[in-house]
Amino acid sequence: MFLSALLAASIALTGVASHAHAAASNDYFPPGSSAIATATAKIQDGKIDVNGVRYHYLLARGQPGSTPVVLLHGWGSTSYMWRYVMPQLVARGYTVLAPDLRGLGDTSKPATGYEKANVADDIRALVAKLNLGPQINLVGHDMGGMVAYAYAAQHPDEVRTLAILDVPLPGIEPWDQIVQSPRTWHFRFYSVQDVPEMLIAGRELEYLKWFHNSEAVNARAFTNEVEETYAREYAMPGALRAGFEYYRAFPDDVKVNQAFSKTKLTIPVLGIGGAGSFGTIIGDHLRHVATNVEALNVQGSGHWVAEEQPAAVTGTLLKFLPPAR
Repeated sequence: MFLSALLAASIALTGVASHAHAAASNDYFPPGSSAIATATAKIQDGKIDVNGVRYHYLLARGQPGSTPVVLLHGWGSTSYMWRYVMPQLVARGYTVLAPDLRGLGDTSKPATGYEKANVADDIRALVAKLNLGPQINLVGHDMGGMVAYAYAAQHPDEVRTLAILDVPLPGIEPWDQIVQSPRTWHFRFYSVQDVPEMLIAGRELEYLKWFHNSEAVNARAFTNEVEETYAREYAMPGALRAGFEYYRAFPDDVKVNQAFSKTKLTIPVLGIGGAGSFGTIIGDHLRHVATNVEALNVQGSGHWVAEEQPAAVTGTLLKFLPPAR
């Protein structure tokens, strides 16, 4: 069911992108629907034990010799958020891995271990078990962006490129101002033990509909089918608690990131942010942790850039990533 929904969404994107490609990249033209169908057929579901956690993932193996692309989602979504982007990359010949992060989606939900450096260790072990690498390209949105940075900071020789989508890194300027602003009220709410679970449990659909809309500019990206898909995932036993543990780990993440940032990344780093969210600051923000940074401020998008403006995100990634062939 998931893969059929992914196929339908990706084919729909080919029509949208044919009108919007210029906003993303002058040389971005989406593959046709038959190429997308072929690419989607290559995407397989899998589960594997990693660091004591049963990880669910989507994987398509592409052109031999290409550096794999690993897509990491954030809170309020799962690997389903890559339904537009993943088939487009696969159609271009990339090997692409999109896991559900620890505690979310169809991955198991342990009580602890949500510090971003620890989740990065999970992803590194997953990459090794699936015989990907020795280098990868990392793309992370929201919490997945925090995890991607922790991965690259700990293992820079194993990451060829890093793309971070619409998220600030804990402990990195202007983190203190960001967490004190009304814009990030949910950081404080989710960090309170037990209370958000108690208030949202049984109302996952209603809450996520409101939250996605509040963080979006192009809220039309979140159809009833999309919202129902996410609501089912977050209504699973333990999912709300696991998701909020990512926020509760921020104090530890701050300390670790401040240590990481003493050695700046030299690999190519791309920041993509929504104009209605972090797009105006993401480039300068990432220059605190990396020396080779480019940035895109996506017009017509809020926080959910890969879902609100998938053509712009896909085109920019294709321009940034090393060629698949």
